[in-house]
Amino acid sequence: MTSFGRCCFLLAWLALAPFTAGAEPIKLRATTQLPLASPLGANLKQFKTEVEEKSGGAISIEIYDSNSSRMIKDNEVLGAVSSGAIEIGVLPVPQFHKAVRAMEVIEHPFFFNFEALVRAAADPDGELRKLLDTAILESTGTRVLFWQAFGSSVFFAKGQDAKSPASIQGKKVRVAGENMAEVIKYCGGVPFVMLASKQKKALDDGEIDLTISGITTVKSRELWKSTDTITRSEHAMFEFVVIVNEKTWRSLSREHRGIIVAAARRAERDLRQKSADIDAEAYAFARSKGMKVIELTPDDVAEWRACSAAIVEDFMQAAGELGGRVMQAYAKLRMDPCCTAGPEGKFTKH
Repeated sequence: MTSFGRCCFLLAWLALAPFTAGAEPIKLRATTQLPLASPLGANLKQFKTEVEEKSGGAISIEIYDSNSSRMIKDNEVLGAVSSGAIEIGVLPVPQFHKAVRAMEVIEHPFFFNFEALVRAAADPDGELRKLLDTAILESTGTRVLFWQAFGSSVFFAKGQDAKSPASIQGKKVRVAGENMAEVIKYCGGVPFVMLASKQKKALDDGEIDLTISGITTVKSRELWKSTDTITRSEHAMFEFVVIVNEKTWRSLSREHRGIIVAAARRAERDLRQKSADIDAEAYAFARSKGMKVIELTPDDVAEWRACSAAIVEDFMQAAGELGGRVMQAYAKLRMDPCCTAGPEGKFTKH
């Protein structure tokens, strides 16, 4: 081999090398309140594995899940990632209540109650999603990497259902955030904003009568041990958001950002494609444990819509100009061919 050939070979080898010999990998720490064995935990692990493999080990992601003493509680995640105390965090939508009120559109009762509409709203390239992701960046100093579908919103209780507002009159209902607390208040219940990790004990101790959570928590949070009835209201999207500290993001090379974005897109897409099956498995698990699953009738839904109608007006006042733009984006979705049919007749009269 000529000296020129040896030089070309060396340059090609260097281009393919994982990273400079002896260089320390970039370490990113991530926190999630759910166990890695849960669908969301496994999804985050998928993201970690792809980033580490595609970067050739140049980026390392260490995950602190619910089984780690270093896990950060969901109500502290936004502050921790914003300040740089940790690089990546996973938090539920209600935790953006103070920083980005427009995110509360995701929780509006029966706004996003069928799969096609949920997919369209959560599309990273869609107008609604872009508005919300941009607002998070501008308001918190954190960048959205991807959203995680967490399954249908349902009521869990023991010895009772939540078919209609009358079912929860005067009852103590655990909710994840302030927006849903207002819904429960408008509909006659007594809301308690409480971390997901505390809801099972609160049920066991009688501190609450019902809890609203994603259907998958029947297994991941062992709610089947504390409740026996699921009311399949499916009244709102239940989403988690994976964010990264913006300064950390800007410190990464363009190549590394590209790897992370690609892995994030794949993780989000894969979980959303599996969400219907994951929900179905959760319902099957609940039934296998002897739990009753109560369905809403169109009349039940009409009652829930009526008692919670004021929440939209509250939202428009609190979310300001951005809230108006978000509602316009939602209206456009409802006129799109993807999202005009409704939830396959489930919540509509025939």
